[in-house]
Amino acid sequence: MKLTEVYMSDYPVYAYKEMLDEAFPFKIEVRRPHSMNRILHAHEHLQLCYILSGSCLHWVAGQQYVLTKGDLISIPPYQEHRLEAREAMDFCMIQVDFMPHALDDSLRDLAHLQTFVDFAYIRPLIGEADLLPKMALPPSTQTVVENLLQVILTEWETQEEGYRLAIKAELLKLLVITTRQYKAHAQSHQDNHRVALHRKAFYEAIAYMESHYHEELQLESVAAKALMAPSYFSHMLKLVRGKTYIELLTDIRIQAAMAFLKQTDLNVTEIATRVGYNHISHFNRTFKKHTGITPGDYRKHHI
Repeated sequence: MKLTEVYMSDYPVYAYKEMLDEAFPFKIEVRRPHSMNRILHAHEHLQLCYILSGSCLHWVAGQQYVLTKGDLISIPPYQEHRLEAREAMDFCMIQVDFMPHALDDSLRDLAHLQTFVDFAYIRPLIGEADLLPKMALPPSTQTVVENLLQVILTEWETQEEGYRLAIKAELLKLLVITTRQYKAHAQSHQDNHRVALHRKAFYEAIAYMESHYHEELQLESVAAKALMAPSYFSHMLKLVRGKTYIELLTDIRIQAAMAFLKQTDLNVTEIATRVGYNHISHFNRTFKKHTGITPGDYRKHHI
């Protein structure tokens, strides 16, 4: 699947703010045949689903896959999918929806869980069926995961004092287990190599931003270097670097401008041009917003 094709489709893409609380962008639900989403859709947030019992069908990128008890699946942002019941079969699925920043300071820990990032965000970019984000957990791990999910579900339903901290702690445990299982689940060196290539392309795109910040960089062209759709690339930047595309590019440019102001005698207008700003007024506003002072005051302070 080419992710760029997703954005030319006419199915709904749900903004996370429409589905999750901005203050704590997290939700956990129990899904059964009568409450599942049968409509083809996508969403901005990450979704982890665990089949607690029974079996159902999952449509991803136009392909149908059978899910059974013990399967753990990841639905990354902007990937089209839908559920479908199997004839004369019941199922029960625990669905966890969240944005990475629901973990607050632990976001950095999540970003450093490279194997989890590969499973949840990178692996789905590779279209071969055997690389889709699905794991059949062994019985011993199923028990652990089910206990974790039950604790999270209880905390979410009762919402007693401290429930958010409790959910974050259990969610991090779930992510660590997912990381370890995926590492054991990786089928072959070739599979790992494909995932590694996509990961490499992502970090090369960031490096390109850091070395070509003075150019008129467009999100679409940089995302293409990362082998990702624009919105997906920006979401990944938010996960791994804590900033969207615009925020990261602005940060890189302002950091470069600060270095020019401290280390050279170039005037502010020339510095603005060298770091990618065609209009001095825009540069001055952005610099002050980022640092709290004007470029001129910054130079005076550091001389």
